[in-house]
Amino acid sequence: MADNEMEQEMTPISPEDLKTMMATINYNSDVARGKLVTAVERRVIPWLPVGSYQNGGIYRIVPGAHGLQPDQPDPKTDRWLISTNVLGVNTNVQPTLPIRSRKANFSEASTKSNESNDSEIAGFGDKVENFRSLEDAARGAWLPTGFRVVVRFGRNGAANGIYIIYDIYPEDEYGGRSLKVTGDYWGRLPKDRSSQQFSMAKLADKIPELRFGRTFTLTEVLDYPVELVRAVKTLEDAIIRVTIA
Repeated sequence: MADNEMEQEMTPISPEDLKTMMATINYNSDVARGKLVTAVERRVIPWLPVGSYQNGGIYRIVPGAHGLQPDQPDPKTDRWLISTNVLGVNTNVQPTLPIRSRKANFSEASTKSNESNDSEIAGFGDKVENFRSLEDAARGAWLPTGFRVVVRFGRNGAANGIYIIYDIYPEDEYGGRSLKVTGDYWGRLPKDRSSQQFSMAKLADKIPELRFGRTFTLTEVLDYPVELVRAVKTLEDAIIRVTIA
């Protein structure tokens, strides 16, 4: 590796520059996404504050490019599959249980995608961590939450909300993701006094809203499992989710 490349690798992007990049790039552009991947996969990366949850806990984001895994990593399609740093989100999965029992396990949801809402695309699964104490948010201990933060964008490639999604394929001690979370042990934020269980919720309209000193609430909360699928490019250079039969 050349000296200038090593220097760039070791020089972190500033938190504000990273926020600006994530808020303003065209996610349909392979070049723009590539620059963002380079920024968040440097050896030294800044973490981003989220704020305090109204039901308890202080949270931050550790940026990354490949934080979530789809249920079918290699689906059959005649279109060009996008890198897994961009995934489709199918919120139209119909649970097989009645609504009063939807907080069941992920394996009880249908895996048949509905393409009627194929513009729901999420990019970059950044890790969400919970602060263990209130003493020093800069130097204290942070613990994983099991959730990832993603930028949602539509067919025009523009960012359209910041969402939190539960990671149903968590990394094991070797970095693998072969085991899917089952049973009732999913979808709860640590320190949440309400013990609300959900797979996906809206965190903010825009990423610059995320900061310490801010108390946030979760909206558009889904208490049943969503389905993550691979994303593909259309002939119009837009990104949509792949259809799973």
